Amino acid sequence: MDQINALLMTMKPLLEQYGYLALVVSIFLEGLGIPMPGQSLMIAASLLASEQVMSLTLVATVSWLSCFLGNTCGYLLGYYFENWLDKKGYVSGPKMQKLQSTIQTYGPACLVISRFIEGMKQFMPLACGIAKMPRREFLFGNALASTVWVAVFSLLTHFAFEHLSELSTLYTHYRFIVWALAALLFGALIMWILKRRKAKRQM
Repeated sequence: MDQINALLMTMKPLLEQYGYLALVVSIFLEGLGIPMPGQSLMIAASLLASEQVMSLTLVATVSWLSCFLGNTCGYLLGYYFENWLDKKGYVSGPKMQKLQSTIQTYGPACLVISRFIEGMKQFMPLACGIAKMPRREFLFGNALASTVWVAVFSLLTHFAFEHLSELSTLYTHYRFIVWALAALLFGALIMWILKRRKAKRQM
């Protein structure tokens, strides 16, 4: 609870002053590779929606559109301006080369996973463009990543905050089932990635 209160104290002034524009600018710029507090703002806005200060529907919609469009612009920037970015030193080095190799192997899964890794999510769209990921593949991965990200950090956060005591009781009684389901989902994701990797090697 202390962390939630600290987050609200930090982000609430920005949301009170700039409203949904703060979400748009912050989340969109993250897609261009610029570190911004987009996720923190979205979480705070979703919590404020439970107090009727903001609209959850608008928070989720604005966040999804900003994420999808920002990532798309980042992808196009990497796709068409690779040489310029390389000269400026933004995309050079062994780490970026390794990232591009990972993208070519795992495809859209990288976009989904990167949304949950701070630092990587800002550069993944650029890297996808530089790696020349097929456009349809990127758009699919981008839409899926944006949807999962907003669902977890906006909708699920809002729901969890409104039903905190009930969820705590439920988890206490069924924590082994919760962990088993989480393990199954994680295992399914790993199997999908390995299957895709094997298919890539056979091509």
